[in-house]
Amino acid sequence: MKKLVIMLAAVLALAAAACGSDDPADTTSADSVLTDILTPTETTPPRQVTEPTTTPSTAPVAEQPVTTTAVTLPPVDEIEPVVAALTPDSIVTLRALGTVRVGMSMEEASGAAGLELRRDLGRASTDSCYYASAGPTMRGVSFMVVNGSISRIDIDSPSPAATRSGVRIGTSEGDLREAYPDNIQRADDAVSSGRAWAFVPNDDFDADFRIYFEIEDGSVARFRLGIKPAVDYLDGCEEG
Repeated sequence: MKKLVIMLAAVLALAAAACGSDDPADTTSADSVLTDILTPTETTPPRQVTEPTTTPSTAPVAEQPVTTTAVTLPPVDEIEPVVAALTPDSIVTLRALGTVRVGMSMEEASGAAGLELRRDLGRASTDSCYYASAGPTMRGVSFMVVNGSISRIDIDSPSPAATRSGVRIGTSEGDLREAYPDNIQRADDAVSSGRAWAFVPNDDFDADFRIYFEIEDGSVARFRLGIKPAVDYLDGCEEG
């Protein structure tokens, strides 16, 4: 308000000065100034910006079709059966029968054989030694377990298991000796009575392993493989 009064006083002063002037333009100029001051200035209101609004669609969303792929299974009679890794015809070596190796635990041997090895309760045993079998498919085969590990494998009739050289139950004593001319040694102390031969390896790494062949009526009656001292027991676990 104070500012307005000062401005009015200035205008009046200019008007008074104009009255003393002969130039009409001066009067007009003063009046114009006074009019401009007293006339309120129109202001343009700020432009209001209206934000666009989005109305959510209420139209139903079409469901995508679910595709499935049919799997065709072969007929039951075309599915190959699970074949046990250990079979009656498995090969005998210095350290193993087929996939079952000396030194394996019962669990490891069962996994390797594809057959469950079970303790043979009909055989003599001790706290640290017992025999196990792999069921009726492996008749004549028994596994001596000492301190939790397979230490010896016995092959008896009617098992058809043979060594790599073809020696099996029924092989003549002469053919046995011819099969291993550089490794066969007489080993009668490996049996309670009768005759026996031992396959003795040449490699020092295998020095504690043996295969003993028992001879009856001129041919192999039974044989066993394993690591000392278990392979040397004459009476099985009774001696262990």
